[in-house]
Amino acid sequence: MTVFLEEHGPDEGLVGFQRVSLSAGHNENWLQEKLFDHPTLVPMVEMFGHGEALMPLCREYPLRYGSSNVFVDLLGVSPTGRLVLIECKLWRNPGARREVVAQLFEYASLMGRLTYSDLEAKLKQVRGLTGENPMFKAVSEAFPELDEASFVDAVNESLRRGDFLLAIAGDGIRSDLHALKNLLANQGGILARLALLEIRLFRDANGRTLLVPNVPVQTELVRREVFVGVGREASTSDPFIPPRADEMVVGKEGVDSGTTGSSSYGPNRPFWTRFINEVRFDHPDQPPPRHGGNNWVRMAMPGPLSNGLVAFREANHTAALMVKFKGPEGRNLMQTLLEDQSALESELGHSVRFNIKDVTEDSDRVVAVLLVEYKPHEGPEMESEQMTWLLKMANAMVNALRPRLAATTA
Repeated sequence: MTVFLEEHGPDEGLVGFQRVSLSAGHNENWLQEKLFDHPTLVPMVEMFGHGEALMPLCREYPLRYGSSNVFVDLLGVSPTGRLVLIECKLWRNPGARREVVAQLFEYASLMGRLTYSDLEAKLKQVRGLTGENPMFKAVSEAFPELDEASFVDAVNESLRRGDFLLAIAGDGIRSDLHALKNLLANQGGILARLALLEIRLFRDANGRTLLVPNVPVQTELVRREVFVGVGREASTSDPFIPPRADEMVVGKEGVDSGTTGSSSYGPNRPFWTRFINEVRFDHPDQPPPRHGGNNWVRMAMPGPLSNGLVAFREANHTAALMVKFKGPEGRNLMQTLLEDQSALESELGHSVRFNIKDVTEDSDRVVAVLLVEYKPHEGPEMESEQMTWLLKMANAMVNALRPRLAATTA
């Protein structure tokens, strides 16, 4: 186990260090930053066994929770391909332990809904990572013997099984360990390893600080079961649902999407050919767009949708992206996204409009439409502004929708 000295003055040889409270003058953000910048402060072998090490990926990693975001304090990955979730907590009140354990297992259940590609796309978004497979690239720099395909498979398996390495890092974890172990024993579903990490702080008279990690209790193997309540059905009389779409937008499913080389493409084909050539998706699973009919293209997406994600332009110069939901499953999916509308709009940086059609419950027709629209000022730059907006928003919608669609249709 490594002991760290934070140097604030000249070396004075053998100096006595006195134990100080981590809560005095420090907060959870400080602890989170130290663990992220100095990952060997987390003694992975002592906590989880041979072969484990921590490669930090992100601080405050966002996860979807209902209509808002929750944040994992520190997300990392081990060279064995297992994701590491660490929550930092300074025990200022007796309820803190119970709260952080509940939070950590909730985060693990939310993380288990993602794929490797979902994870990579979000890391590109929040960390600004670039290039192909930046997560593997970061880990392979420290462990050059790693095989890329095996690593990706291992991370996907970790996500699929919910087989994560979980840790609570803080001060004062020495007391009430039996109560904490009893609490863990009552958890029940996602397989996970949980370890407790105590960071002890020692300081000398000159203000030099030692950070000493300690593992006060052995890892426990626990299971957790998550129950999700079913929300109410959407209704066109609901005041939170905008009016129905105009027939031109809803009726686009009737456009012949299989025709090639015909006049249905019209003079708009060069615009959409440029879009297809220039659009870039952070999400590795997203295939390139394909031409549809006149003035629209489609992007494949999972779920009970008609034509996936569609980008189009209208005669009034409006550029837009839409998703059309089909049948009862599509209605349920739409309802889930409707309840998550505020968070979805926050991720897109743009307003979203839901339009619901009056069709029977068992119909396989289009039952609802999700629309994101943009109308530039008329002028010589109008088409260029349309293109810029469509390229940016298409990537944003893929990043936001693919994990949601996959989670609700699994």
